[in-house]
Amino acid sequence: MNRNEAAEGTQLDWIKEKYLGKMVTDSRSDAGNWLQLTLEHIEKGTATISLILRKEMTNPYGMIHGGMMSLVMDETIGWAIVSLDADHHYTSLNLNVDFLYAIKEGDRLTSTAKIVRHGKKIIYAECSVYDSKGNLAGRGASNLVVTGMKLKSGE
Repeated sequence: MNRNEAAEGTQLDWIKEKYLGKMVTDSRSDAGNWLQLTLEHIEKGTATISLILRKEMTNPYGMIHGGMMSLVMDETIGWAIVSLDADHHYTSLNLNVDFLYAIKEGDRLTSTAKIVRHGKKIIYAECSVYDSKGNLAGRGASNLVVTGMKLKSGE
């Protein structure tokens, strides 16, 4: 099944078939593809990704760069939104990030996002990032607004 063949309401099934448990390198998000994330879990309104923290993702101290932590959260929230099978695009109004613990180069981080509220115009989502030992490294929250752009066939 490809995305164009998927019947209404089966986009989540298509995502699971194509990406679940695999490294994602061909999604609509070039930044997400660069992360080389693995989609670990996805259900309606929630998504979990993991990735190995590479050297180019670190600050001068060899720990996760704040911008990378923000990118990981934004990307994870994006997967949770895609799981909703919404017929419009959404864009971020804000992304609030709390940096709580460092993650070192070479460590596998895990990030989980959950849609807390899906209103007519605004989605509110939360995200948590953990290091490989289960330490909470960051928490984030984002408000996203529906755009006037409908998804094109195959998106």
